Amino acid sequence: KIMLAEELDALGVEAVEIGLPMLEKDFKVIQALRKRNLKTKVGCLVRANRSDIDLAVDAGAELICVEHTVNPYSCKLAYDIDEQELIARNAECCLYAKEKGSIVNWMGWDAFRQTKEYIERVFKAVVEQGKPDRVTIADTFGMAHPVAVFDFFREFRKWFPDKLLEFHCHNDFGMATANAIAAITGGANSAHTAINGLGERAGNIALEELAIAGQMAMGIDFGLDLTRLNRISKLAAQFSRFPYAANKPVIGSNLFNVDSGMIIHILAAADKAGFPKLAMLPYQPGAVGRDDFRFVYGKGAGGAALDKFLKELGIEATQEQRKEILEKLKTEAALRKAFLEKDEFLHIIKS
Repeated sequence: KIMLAEELDALGVEAVEIGLPMLEKDFKVIQALRKRNLKTKVGCLVRANRSDIDLAVDAGAELICVEHTVNPYSCKLAYDIDEQELIARNAECCLYAKEKGSIVNWMGWDAFRQTKEYIERVFKAVVEQGKPDRVTIADTFGMAHPVAVFDFFREFRKWFPDKLLEFHCHNDFGMATANAIAAITGGANSAHTAINGLGERAGNIALEELAIAGQMAMGIDFGLDLTRLNRISKLAAQFSRFPYAANKPVIGSNLFNVDSGMIIHILAAADKAGFPKLAMLPYQPGAVGRDDFRFVYGKGAGGAALDKFLKELGIEATQEQRKEILEKLKTEAALRKAFLEKDEFLHIIKS
């Protein structure tokens, strides 16, 4: 956790949430990081009770996120409290944390399954009474439509024109990154992300996806050094023992593989005309700290690809041989459902 926090600091994130101070290991990590003079704020998550807040303060957390469900059914089932008790509990805890000298972020979760009128009533009351520095609303089951999130944050901004507004979202329906972009476009100041999207169930907003989509595709300057994304994602995958898929945006191993014959043909023509490889790529590998652009021996290969492969290997072939090599390459790659390695391609040529 210490190493990843330092990597996140170098990346340029505004704050890191270390974990739960009631866990001894997380408590010690917070203490250790506060001694390292990071630029990023060292924060943690606490439940809406004084004992959790006391532990966070004792650990030295600079930023405390006080969280509580705002779903009235969950409040009744889990805590046997009504709306007014919910408001009073969270407002009191926010005030208590502020009195302790912390930056306070109040997060109401499982909010998006409620009516806007209910959300407005609860959030306005907690913010007015508890005076948190930041306000987070959470789509805990990731089921809101991105357009609805955009519209909501425009309204949210009107409710709290001077507050830092944040968005927390899970990825159960595969919309987390889109919803984060929608929230920021609508008026949110930040979104809670996790490296590689790690998190409960289907995970949270993926740091690397939001970083590249927001900063490069949408032109929103987060102040992040995108060239560090590949390294931090690899470290998190190793530490968590949670690998990511080959087709994962930003960090997947397939991202800069090119096997389509048409794409190879266009890239060759672009190179000849003086255009960069960006002509047929989402972005240059170096933009996210990678250098693994490569043409691969796959089922999508065509005449241009074969010409390139043979030239690189210093091999000449007749038209009839070229036709047979290409046919065998495409068949073998399709059967294996994989790209072939160079030695396997050479085996086909020798045969």
